[in-house]
Amino acid sequence: MLDILIKNANIITMNDALPVISGGCIGIENGKISFVSDKNSPEMQIAAERIIDADGNIVMPGLINTHAHTAMCIMRGYADDYALNDWLFKKIFPVEGRLTREAVLAGVRLGIAEMLASGTTSFSDMYFFEPDSAAVAAEIGIRASLCNSVLALGDDYDFEQDRAVIETRALIRDWHLAANGRIRADVGIHAEYTSRPEHWRKVSELAEKHNLVTQIHLSETKRETDECIARYGKTPTEILNENGVFNTRTLAAHGVYLTNRDMSILARRGVSVAHNPVSNLKLASGIANVTAMLKSGVNVSLGTDGCASNNSHDLFEELKLAALLAKGTSLDPTAVPAYSALKLATVNGAYAQGRENEIGRLIPGFDADMIMVNTHSPRLRPVYDPCGTVVYSACGSDVCLTIVQGKILYENGRWFTVDVSKAIEDAERFGVPQVLGK
Repeated sequence: MLDILIKNANIITMNDALPVISGGCIGIENGKISFVSDKNSPEMQIAAERIIDADGNIVMPGLINTHAHTAMCIMRGYADDYALNDWLFKKIFPVEGRLTREAVLAGVRLGIAEMLASGTTSFSDMYFFEPDSAAVAAEIGIRASLCNSVLALGDDYDFEQDRAVIETRALIRDWHLAANGRIRADVGIHAEYTSRPEHWRKVSELAEKHNLVTQIHLSETKRETDECIARYGKTPTEILNENGVFNTRTLAAHGVYLTNRDMSILARRGVSVAHNPVSNLKLASGIANVTAMLKSGVNVSLGTDGCASNNSHDLFEELKLAALLAKGTSLDPTAVPAYSALKLATVNGAYAQGRENEIGRLIPGFDADMIMVNTHSPRLRPVYDPCGTVVYSACGSDVCLTIVQGKILYENGRWFTVDVSKAIEDAERFGVPQVLGK
């Protein structure tokens, strides 16, 4: 007997051989996808503990957020309308210097609840107290790739005594591949401009030793890129590559200011770029050339960044904006069509996390991570092309069902593994005024 049978669904499989199935069914058993079939399949009649009639709604792979600072949702709306450097050094870093474990975990719970309700089933996170965040993610049931990033701002910096390094080692020891593989430990370098080559090499050695993904911010602003060239005579991509950062799979956030040579290096080394269009626009950092990156062979995924610079975790916003910006900046309406945009948030995101053989597509044998989009609203009708409907018309609030590894975590406004009222209450209790003592 199946655990769950979803029938009468318009299925976006993200399987290029059969990308869309109308009126199809999906069988879920032991956390895996058992089958994906059309409406004439005899599998439609298989018994299941729970049968869900999709009633024509869209079922698709869960969205994958490849760049987040989840706990920063407690700073949502705190530092709006600042340039990145002022935003970081005048607003964000002073708060982060006083964050407690309780404040971070309050933000993590609230952020994960928001993600689940808006269709995200897996996220990559770079922040503090990540071993504790791993415990929260494991308890709630979401999929997470977590890292604490190295910042070496002082002359007296000691790599081995850095809290980020200590937490990273604990994260690897206690949480890598935990919760049936849902939790992964990554390593992190905040950025080229907040550390030095000797630090990058040490982080890369750790990544190589344990075969981990490295997360890093890369060429987010023109200032960052220009100052790197002045400092080393090379772009951030070039100097990081020369120092071994890309020796293991790397997930680089932003990539707004990349040269053609940079893109060639990233493509050759298999580096993924997490495109964060909302955050980049809000901070006036610029617009990443996604069209050029894709043509160069770079794996481009999507991220929301933190809620202090977005201000939400809604990947549907990023989906639509990524497609529209690609068209507008290239003056080509065929650039990044709907299906290609969906790849950024599914297939490409899975590769960026090192999970390309687990998630990102609805095919037999993959983990059952999927969402249902309710298309029974005036804003989403009629549905001629399910992919176009999702990219250009849908938003996170249209998600009515979220499943991770075969377990229903969210359905029709109800969360089953997180107390959202308490999460909201805790986020208010540990908000910025309380952190700063004001």
